Amino acid sequence: MTTIQYRDAEPEDFTVIVDLFVSNMNLSVFTTATDDEALRQLATIFIAKDIHRATFMQVARCNDTLCGVIIGVAKNDTYRALAFDNKPLIAQAKETLRLSVQGRQVLIDLQVRDEISARRRDIDFDSELQFFCVDANYRRHRIGATLIQTFEDYLIAKGAAAYSLHTDSLCTYQYYDNNGYQRVDQYPSPLNLQIEHYTYVKKLS
Repeated sequence: MTTIQYRDAEPEDFTVIVDLFVSNMNLSVFTTATDDEALRQLATIFIAKDIHRATFMQVARCNDTLCGVIIGVAKNDTYRALAFDNKPLIAQAKETLRLSVQGRQVLIDLQVRDEISARRRDIDFDSELQFFCVDANYRRHRIGATLIQTFEDYLIAKGAAAYSLHTDSLCTYQYYDNNGYQRVDQYPSPLNLQIEHYTYVKKLS
């Protein structure tokens, strides 16, 4: 029997959330590097940036294993979900990446991604779902639906009218197509033209 508990995230969850990112996300959408250590440093940078901005962050625990996480931000909320200084973690991750060929490739790919993101920031919404993941071993328990509903309840309480999220064709983007989200932008990955990046928006009632 699977026992599922939900709670606010804690600083000690950071490492496990990075593990979730690495083991459940297809990182080829972000980099051409394949080295495990380089990918872990990439995940560290992404999660550290997301947590630094987050005003909402919850995790799900399944039989005492952290099996799901949602990280989001409400633009009109000045509260921070975690007191979290991401600069040392990001600096250390980048320093580690500079030590290997694969790591340096990650840094190049990140720069390309950041340049593209900067050019596309004209799409702007109340709030954003930054990161959302349920471990593949614990799906089909409505963990994801519960985390998203909790996030949406929080946004409504904060007066948000809508929120956006970014995903890609390697993820289960069909979930968003079928659950009230509107796709407002898409563009090919600069690393692989067979991969599409998507931006979705959901209006809140």
